[in-house]
Amino acid sequence: MSTPQNEKAPPASSSNSGGGNGGSEDVATLNVDPNTLTVTDLYDKEKFDLETMDNKLVFQLLQTSPEGLTQAEATARIDKNENNRGG
Repeated sequence: MSTPQNEKAPPASSSNSGGGNGGSEDVATLNVDPNTLTVTDLYDKEKFDLETMDNKLVFQLLQTSPEGLTQAEATARIDKNENNRGG
């Protein structure tokens, strides 16, 4: 799924779903395929403001978890995104 450059991609939506397990639970969903994103997309606050997003969505977006990446995944990402380094 790609978004034209001048159009803001909808990063996420959340809804409050009551009932179910005896209480209300925030359910947040990511409305974009993380596999199609570039590093540039992630740094664009118009598309994704990681500072204000729900933590669960940030982990989904970055395809990680609170435990972090495995060494193999970290190495693979460094190799894949080597040309995206600033400086």
